[in-house]
Amino acid sequence: MDILERLRNNKGTVSGKLSKSLAEDILTGNVDILQQAVELTKFSATRQQEKNIRAGAATIVDCVAKEQPTLIVPYLEQLFPALEVEEPQTRWMIIRTLGVCAKYNQEVAKKAIPYARTYLREKREGLLCLASAADGFLADYGAISPDNAHEIFPILAESAAEVITNEHDWLLEAFMKTMKHLNQQEKAMVVTFAQDYKNHPRKKTQARVKQLEQMCQ
Repeated sequence: MDILERLRNNKGTVSGKLSKSLAEDILTGNVDILQQAVELTKFSATRQQEKNIRAGAATIVDCVAKEQPTLIVPYLEQLFPALEVEEPQTRWMIIRTLGVCAKYNQEVAKKAIPYARTYLREKREGLLCLASAADGFLADYGAISPDNAHEIFPILAESAAEVITNEHDWLLEAFMKTMKHLNQQEKAMVVTFAQDYKNHPRKKTQARVKQLEQMCQ
């Protein structure tokens, strides 16, 4: 099955449905589509008019990674060019994929840390999904071991110092994932950050703050 033209001719919600359908085909045994999807995440990388192809392919990869990450692991190195394309949709799904797969190949996942740092330093209103995906990637990588956690903690702390609208919940979750590997000084920094949201109107945010405080005791 050639998926290039199918992705080119689909946009918006329809494109998302197509990508999810193609991901389901992969998960049920049609793995040939996966190699195509990986290659298409960087298709005509400098051409803005082809962004729907790249984003559609990235959605396929992302959906497969969430359900069966080991299928994606052999292709991780091939995904890195997609971290440099212009459209944020492709970048956030690929860095999220690298986070999901990090525990299966830490050496390759580690190479995505500079990209996450760049995304977070360049974050601005309207790019919450890219910032939150970067926060999530760092958390997934940091959750693997104490060494990993200490490596990425300064980047998460820097991100927490410049929170954009609605990013706080993603950062709270990121700190929850890495908490077991943090030292007392790092935990104290997390609690200080979390307490800023203790009276947030969103109940789920309050619950995350409470859980973080309990984890730090």
